[in-house]
Amino acid sequence: MTERSINRQRLRSTIEELGAIGLDPGGGRTRLALDDHEKEGRDTLVRWMRDAGLEVKVDPIGNIFGVLPGDEPGDPVTVGSHIDTVRHAGMFDGCAGVLSGLEILRTVKENALPHRLPLAVAAFTNEEGARFAPDMMGSLVLVGDASLEDMYSRTDDEGKTVEDELRRIGYAGSDRVMPSYYLELHVEQGPFLDLKAVPFGVVDGVQGIAWWHGRFKGQANHAGTTPMDMRHDALLAVSHLHVEMTELAKSIGGRATVGRIGIKPDIINVVPGEVSFTLDMRHPDAHRFAQMKFKAEEAMKNLANRFGLSLEFSKEADVHPVSFDKSLVSMIQSVADEHGLDSTHLWSGAGHDAQILSHAVPSAMIFVPSIGGKSHCPQEDSDFDQIADGADVMLECVLRLAE
Repeated sequence: MTERSINRQRLRSTIEELGAIGLDPGGGRTRLALDDHEKEGRDTLVRWMRDAGLEVKVDPIGNIFGVLPGDEPGDPVTVGSHIDTVRHAGMFDGCAGVLSGLEILRTVKENALPHRLPLAVAAFTNEEGARFAPDMMGSLVLVGDASLEDMYSRTDDEGKTVEDELRRIGYAGSDRVMPSYYLELHVEQGPFLDLKAVPFGVVDGVQGIAWWHGRFKGQANHAGTTPMDMRHDALLAVSHLHVEMTELAKSIGGRATVGRIGIKPDIINVVPGEVSFTLDMRHPDAHRFAQMKFKAEEAMKNLANRFGLSLEFSKEADVHPVSFDKSLVSMIQSVADEHGLDSTHLWSGAGHDAQILSHAVPSAMIFVPSIGGKSHCPQEDSDFDQIADGADVMLECVLRLAE
């Protein structure tokens, strides 16, 4: 290890230690935002930050920052991601970015590497949106794209609010940290880099993401005595919606997912009278993204009319496509070249905090391969040396930005 490279073994150890929190017998881990396992992860991260000599700051939405002062005061050059997970997740999504950031700051401090501006590592609240909607909640509040009061009022499936859960776990802070620049290392979560055997991805931008929660209501009725042409089957409408949105996404290069369905009364011999559902739509092109959103809501309304149903829906997230700061993207490419890393440019299919931070400060991302393209599952895997290579590139970029 040179003075301008991170400690690879220590980075691996911290990823593995955090990955053991919330571990289940099936090999996945679950740290939903603000639950007890995520609190344990937060506490562990804060302990590591303090052990590294960083000043820990927590803002009102629970974003955690470990700050290393510079020679001059100012907004910090910040690296980060998130440590909350979906259910039964792998150990790399988000955590590789946060812990690479921690390792970068450890390396800077231990080697007294010069930096005029302060540096920070950040862990943002509820990036996943698996418990509370919308996703990327912490970064949305930080940049002013969502109000703290609105996000505090959001509830999970049990009716618990974000505000109450933040206070329960002790992470409703009062600090404020705004990055001067934001960089994020992340596993790709897709197959492109791994299939191409390219170890390093320079991310040009993130596609737009829209989420809906919806509910079709018809009439539950006897499965054997109700004629097919007299049914008001709510599940039939969701089934058609799923097929229509899948075909739409395929036709214009987007993504469409119906991720959750709740059926009532959920009995084998009863026509479904009520079905709740979620819809996730994505596209990198702003015009086509707008088309997809319009056609999604139009399809919901048409299907309700077609099958004699009532319809309720709300849009829970609507994040437009973004292109990252060109000077930062160019810097990342140059540093990767200097490190002798084969690389390619790509767009992110998943949403990230960098997508939101880019609305307020110059931002960019680095991708490392996801083996087999797997993510959001226990089989998620990445090569530790490739993560460390990405962290070394990020270290050099951070030092140049902080000069």
